[in-house]
Amino acid sequence: MTAPWEKSAVSTRPEDDRTVLIGAAGTGTSFAIATRLRGTWGADVRIVGMDINPPELVTTSLLCDTFHQVPRADDPSFARILEGIFKTETPTTYLPILNDEIALASRLASSDRARVIDIVAPAPELAELSRDKLLLAGWLAEGGVSAAKTCLPENRTGPGPWFMKPRNGVGSHGTRLADTVFLRAANPEELEAMVLQEVCTPPEVTVDSFFDAAAGRGRALCRERLETKAGVCTKARVFENPELSDMAMRIGTALGQRGTICFQVMRAGAGWAVTDLNLRPGAGTAMTCAAGFDVLSAFVACRWGLPTDDYFPESSSDGDIIVTRQYAEFVMRA
Repeated sequence: MTAPWEKSAVSTRPEDDRTVLIGAAGTGTSFAIATRLRGTWGADVRIVGMDINPPELVTTSLLCDTFHQVPRADDPSFARILEGIFKTETPTTYLPILNDEIALASRLASSDRARVIDIVAPAPELAELSRDKLLLAGWLAEGGVSAAKTCLPENRTGPGPWFMKPRNGVGSHGTRLADTVFLRAANPEELEAMVLQEVCTPPEVTVDSFFDAAAGRGRALCRERLETKAGVCTKARVFENPELSDMAMRIGTALGQRGTICFQVMRAGAGWAVTDLNLRPGAGTAMTCAAGFDVLSAFVACRWGLPTDDYFPESSSDGDIIVTRQYAEFVMRA
């Protein structure tokens, strides 16, 4: 648990030259980032978006100065097309979002490309943490961070039940409770792509963790899911918790984190345990920003070497903050 979250080499470009390339623009995460970029820096930042869909199907494109339709990040042609966008758009900062995109970006961040672009990605070996939940559990345990017990289906012990999820999965897709009867009847080939976790107990909390390893400090805000629809949190309680803040600091220090990530925790035994980790903010991170803790603007400011304290109030001790979400409509033109 020692490899750093690499920051790209210091650029010689002017400080006011701020062009941000955002991957997976159709995701809620990218929309949240673009919204905060516009809200904080307005026209002083140039936003370039890219997605597998055309701009009229991507709401984030309304906030972009330029938009590119690209293939999936796991397509063999993606790397070549991304290099082309680097050359034509000359971004100062590249924010990859999806796991496969982060894995590619991590390799670019350790190459000569990083001399002119701040590529926000961890070292290649750490990028795999977001794509391998078994590897993640071992890495957390090695670093002294409590994590939900995780194993391969063939290594299970006890009668269960277990919480089964894809070894390389996102959100809650493909997850279910599984017992011994189910596992014995399951297709062995399908089980090869799965891991089993101990069944944890509520509440389910996402921690939005801003951390600046260079300064050795950060801020961690917690979102308890009060209501979820179609896998998306629609009502949340935003609060701070000393134990989870300490957990966030341990993870951030081990990553060499310079920005904002999120991780999920539930109760296991007498304490909190990490059930998942994302090396990026989440779509729900916008709810934390709405509560007054702008971890997304702080994220970008940190990468640009700007002060971050103003994005956080002194304390959230005035009581719980409840944030609710409603749909909004955007009219697009083909």
